[in-house]
Order: sequence, then C-alpha cells, then structure tokens
Amino acid sequence: MAFSASSAALLALPFPSSSSDDSDEFKPLSTPPVPEPVAASPPPPQQRRQRLWLNLERDCNIEMKALAHAGDVDEVVDLFAELRRRFAAGAGVAPNVLCYNTLLSALADAGRVEEVGGVFEEMCEWGVAPNVSTLNILVKVHAFRAFNFEAAYDLIRQMQGLGVEPDVGTYSTLITGLCRAGRLDEAWGLLESMVEEGCLPMVHTYTPIVQGYCREGRIQEAMELMDEMERVGCPPNVVTYNVLIRALCDHARFDEVEQILVDSRTKGWKPTVVTYNTYMHGLCKEGMVNEVLKQLNVMRAEGLDPTAFTLSIILNCLCHNSMISDAISYLERSTALNLCAGVVAYNTVMSRLCDMGRWPVVLKLMTDMIKKGINPNTRTFNILIRSLCIGGKSSIAKNLIYNQGFTANVVTYNTIIHSFYLNGKFNEAHGLFLDMLLKIHPDEVTYTIVVDGLCREGNFDEAIYWFQKSYETGMWRDSLSVLIRMLVRSEKINKVMEISRMFMSREEKDSLPDYKIFDQTIRSFCWAGFCQYRKFYELSIILDRMLGKKKT
Repeated sequence: MAFSASSAALLALPFPSSSSDDSDEFKPLSTPPVPEPVAASPPPPQQRRQRLWLNLERDCNIEMKALAHAGDVDEVVDLFAELRRRFAAGAGVAPNVLCYNTLLSALADAGRVEEVGGVFEEMCEWGVAPNVSTLNILVKVHAFRAFNFEAAYDLIRQMQGLGVEPDVGTYSTLITGLCRAGRLDEAWGLLESMVEEGCLPMVHTYTPIVQGYCREGRIQEAMELMDEMERVGCPPNVVTYNVLIRALCDHARFDEVEQILVDSRTKGWKPTVVTYNTYMHGLCKEGMVNEVLKQLNVMRAEGLDPTAFTLSIILNCLCHNSMISDAISYLERSTALNLCAGVVAYNTVMSRLCDMGRWPVVLKLMTDMIKKGINPNTRTFNILIRSLCIGGKSSIAKNLIYNQGFTANVVTYNTIIHSFYLNGKFNEAHGLFLDMLLKIHPDEVTYTIVVDGLCREGNFDEAIYWFQKSYETGMWRDSLSVLIRMLVRSEKINKVMEISRMFMSREEKDSLPDYKIFDQTIRSFCWAGFCQYRKFYELSIILDRMLGKKKT
C-alpha cells in the first residue's frame, strides 16, 4: 500500500550514519555568535545522533497513531517496517516499545490476531522490553477477539515473570471479555482477586459486570452491584446508569427509570443525550407517544440538544401510532425546532407514507429533502420506487434505475419486477430480470418473484427452469414452495413429478427439503383436494420421490 504524504515525508528524514560523524548531512547549521561572556557549545555527535533517533521515533509514532485512527492499518504496518529497517541499518537496534505498542494496537483493533502474535515475538527477539500497555493490548486480543482466556491468564503470568505487573486496565479488559462471553461468575472471581492483590477497581471494571447481569435479565443483581459500588467509594457513572436504564426499558419498568433520573440530582451524575435517547426509545417501543414527547421537553430543559437519533425515535413513534401528519410537521419544522433532520429521518416518514399508499406525499418530501441539501441514499430511492409501484407508476420507477445519481441494488430490481408481474406486464418483468442478471446477482427473493410471476403467466416450463437455477445456487426453498403451490393449483401434477425427480437424483442428505417444504407440499395438495381417498396415493408417491425413496 502506498504511503501517505506525511508518512513519506517522515521516512525521507536523514538518518545518522554509524561509520562517519563528518557527513555534511549531519553538520549543525551555523548559528549567530553568542554574546560574551557565555558561549554555547554544540552537543557532542553521539548525543546529536541520539536526539535524531528519538525525534524520528516520536514523529513516526504520531503518524502511525493517526493512520490507525483513520483505519489505514496496512499503512501503519508499512511505515513501521520501514522505520524498523532504517533503525536496524543505522543503529543496529529496533524501534522503542511505544512504536511497537502502536503497531500491536492497530493490528488488534483490526482483528488481525495472528499478526499481533508475530509482532510480539519479533519485539521480544529484538530485546525490546514490553510494558503494561503491551500486556493490556495482548490481553484484549485474547479476551475480546478469541475468547481464549487461558491464553490471557498465561500471558499475565509470563509478563509477571518479566517484571510487568497487571494494572487496573489489564483486569478491566479481562473482566469485560469474560462478561461478553457470559462468564459472570468468573468475572466476579477475578474482581475479588484483583482487590486482594491491592489493585483497586474503577468504574469501568464494574460496569461490564452490571451490563452482563442486565443482558441476562438479572436486573436486581445489577442494581445491588451498583449499590455496592457506592459503598466502596466507586460510584456508578452515566455509562453504568445508561446500561441499567436500557435494561429497565427493555422490561417496560419506566417508573424505576423515572426514579433513577430524579435521584441523579443527588447522586453526582448527570444524564446525557444517550440517557434520554435510551429512555425515549424504550417508551417508543411501547407506543407511549405522549411520554416520548414529554421526555424531549425534559431533555431540552436540561440544556441537552436532541440528535438525529432523537428525531428518528420521535418519528418512529409517531409513524407507528399512525400520527403521520405530526411526523411530517416535525420534519418540516425541524430547523425551527433545532432538530437534526437527516436522511434517516426522512426515510422513516417516507417509508410509512409508502405503506399507506400516499406516494404523492413521498415525492413531495423527497423534493423538500433535496432542497434542504440532504442527499438521498439507496434506501431513499428504494422507498420512492416502491411508492411509485404502489401508485401504478412502475414504468417511471424503472426509468429511475438508469438515473446516473442512483445505484440500484437487488431490492430495487425485486420491487419493480414484482410490480410488473402483479400488473400483468410479463414481458417488461422478464426483460428487467434479464437486464438485472447482467449487473448484479439475484437473491432468493428474486427467484421467488420470478417463479411466481411466470406461473401467474402460465409459463410453467420457464418457471421450472428458473427454479432449477435457484436450486443450483442454493436459494431454492421459498421458490419451491411457490412453484409447488402454483402447479398443484393448476393441476400440473406431471410437473410436480418432474420436480420430485430432481430430489430423487440427489444423494446428499443436505439437499433434501426440510420439514417446512414437506408441510407446504402437503398443504398445497390438500387445498387442491388431493387428500381425498382416491387421490391420496398420488401425493404419497410424490413425497416418497422427494425423499429419494424408490417405489417397491
């Protein structure tokens, strides 16, 4: 991967030579004469070289951190490799532990676990002593990425042998991993061990255990732990309370949430936007519109500005409660109300309007959205296309696919193809499907739509052909249910027998239909009257063939 401009600039810096102190490259620049009586003496060459190495390490480390933050992990790897090469050639040593830690952290965050192990081994081989930050990075890899806690414990013992003692960050990281893996009892045991060793836990040590309890529905135990945190002088912070509030909201225990918010005034923590968003989201799921709007006012009274997510919660709540006019009003007045109306907010309201068949209003909102400088995304266009199809404007929707500013996806094509089939425009549907095959891969929904549409047209041979294509790609279960239902309804029993031979010819167990397919097949035949005594034999033969059994 190519270096960034700043990376290239760093590595272009001159490096001191180990064989010559007289190179012009490293001679100090001439300086103005210093007034008597004090004369400044230049640093000795050895000290000057050491300063250059230190400056280079520092600058490269800063650059690597910036690249890691931007997600350019390959550039971090390349920059470190070049730094190490130059250090080895010029000074015969490796970069310092800070540079190695930056590289290890970048690889760990990117999930490149094997490379983390290789870099650590190389670091040890070069004689670079790890520190507690190194330990914490490696523990994070074992505890978060691999859930390999035995390796984490072994690593801690190994580091202790090297004189590196775990700190509160080490224990907190390991406890968080244990809680994510559902090993709460073990996390508790580790917490007690760290206290016995004189390492005092912090809020971020307790919070993962609180979260683990809440995740398992053990809310009372979570609350008791938070009381214990108060007693030991490590009171919960807003993050801990947000975890508890989310759990209470999931169980619709809103009275307790209200009490927690009231108590916050005396317990030294202040609710944030995340706190209120969490509470409002819980109220929204229960359809409590008035309470959601009340909390919006409370939030503002606390001096907190609503976010885009806040508005999305409000709009979702209004739309789900059929208060679509109020939702539109919030969108139109979003600027005056100091609400962050983005593309997600508009998509929420437009989707609901689409479900209601009010496609002209969808067009108006999309126009307003663009006028406000909010760029529509693919979901916006798909909502618009679905609205047009519901309004009988499938041909207009089709033309949007070829709009240069819109990238159609499989959902786009599925929507229009389905609309064409439903409206009896079979040639247009099939033509668009063939056009789709040239650009993107169909999914199981696509095959199901096409098989269903061709059966509606009466083109059963073509429907069977595309079912076979779906069968070859492993996306056949829904299309098979549709195909059998349509064939039986049309009394094309010979075609059903033809399909059953496909399964009879397959010997792999995994290729056989599951119980849902048999259930659908039996239902289809029963609806068509094949469960009567005289016709049931035909159904049993077909089911036997689908199972791969030969007639005896």
